[in-house]
Amino acid sequence: MSGFRRGGFRGRKRFYRDNFAPGGSKTDPLNINIELLDDPEAEKKRLGILEPEEVPSKRRKSEKDDKKDDKKTGKSPYKKKFQKNHHSSPKKKAPPLTKEQKDAAEFRKNKTEYFNRKYRYGNFDRYYGVRLNPGESDKRLTVFDKQWFEHKQILDIGCNVGFLTLSIAKDFSPRRILGIDIDEHLIGVARKNIRHYCDHETEVAGKFPASFGVQFGTISQRTEAPRSFSTKFPDNIWFKKENYVMENDEMLDMIQPEFDVILALSITKWIHLNWGDDGMRRFFKRAFAQLHPGGRLIIEPQAFETYRKRAKMSEELKTNYSKIEFKPDDFEMYLIETIGFESVDKLGVSGAKSKGFERPIDVYLKPVRPKTDAIPLGYI
Repeated sequence: MSGFRRGGFRGRKRFYRDNFAPGGSKTDPLNINIELLDDPEAEKKRLGILEPEEVPSKRRKSEKDDKKDDKKTGKSPYKKKFQKNHHSSPKKKAPPLTKEQKDAAEFRKNKTEYFNRKYRYGNFDRYYGVRLNPGESDKRLTVFDKQWFEHKQILDIGCNVGFLTLSIAKDFSPRRILGIDIDEHLIGVARKNIRHYCDHETEVAGKFPASFGVQFGTISQRTEAPRSFSTKFPDNIWFKKENYVMENDEMLDMIQPEFDVILALSITKWIHLNWGDDGMRRFFKRAFAQLHPGGRLIIEPQAFETYRKRAKMSEELKTNYSKIEFKPDDFEMYLIETIGFESVDKLGVSGAKSKGFERPIDVYLKPVRPKTDAIPLGYI
C-alpha cells in the first residue's frame, strides 16, 4: 500500500446555500448559467437580482431655471426675493439689555462725545506723552539750524504745553519766543512748565521765575504792556491763548511784520478741518504778512489721508472735510507762486516714537523784496 492517504469526508469543502448567489446551485454557485437562458432579464426579475434603473438626481434650480419658469408662467422674478422662507426656523430675538448694559453703553457714548468736543482742534493734553518717550527731547530740534533762532523773534503756533517752545527758548537763545494755542488749559500748563526748565540757580517766586514780576508786573495784570526785559531764558519766553485764523481776509490789512521765524508744526490738518480751504489760505496769508523780510515759515503738514479719521469727530468737521479741494500737496505751489515765498527747504522726516508722527518739515523763505506778482503783505 502506498503512503498516499486519500482525504476523508471531513477534509472536503462543504457548500451551503448561504454561499450561493440567488438561483445558484452546487454545480453553479454564482448562477452564471442564467445568462444562457432565452429571457435572462425575466429570470433575474423573478429572483429579485435585477439592477434598479438609474433615476436622474434632482438638482437645485438655478436662477436661470427660475427665469425660464417665470417667462413661461408670466410671474415677476423679483417677488421671490422677498418671499418668506416658511421652512427655516424663525430668527431668535436678542435678549433685552440689562440696566447695567444700558448704563455702560450710555457712558461710552457720552465719553466719545466729550472727547470729540474737547479735542476737535487737535489740542490733546497728552500729545507729547504719545509723541516722545519719557525724558526724550523732541527730535525735530535736531533738524533746525540754531542760527535761524539765535537773537531772533519767534512765534510758535499751536504750542500745546510748550515742550518744544521751551527747548528753543533755552537752547537756541532767541531774543523772544511767544507760544500760542487755542486751548486755555494748555496755555496754563505751558506757563507752569517754565519753572521746570529753569536751572537750580534761577530764583522762583510762586509758580513763575522771580524775574517775571519785575519784567511783566503781576501775572494778573495781563493788559499791562511789557517793560524792558532780558533776552536770556526764562525772560525770553511767554505763552498766551489765541486763535491764529482770522474771521475774514479784510482783517489781514491790520497785520504788520513782527517775527523772524513762525513755527506751524502738525497743525495744518486741524486748521483745515475746522476752517476749510478759506481758513487754510487765510492762515498762510497772515503768517506771510507777520514775517519780517527774509523770515522763515516752518511747517510740518499732515498727509490728507489722515484727515478722514478725525473728520468723524463732528458733523461740522465732516462737512468741511467733504468740501476740501486745497490739498496738502498743493501747499508748496500756493505758498511760492501765490503768496510770494521765495523758496522752500525740505528738511526731510524727523524721527518719532510712533510712525504716525514722522512727517516732513518744510521751511519757506520770505524774500527781502516782494515779488511783483505776489500778494503785497508784510512789507512796509
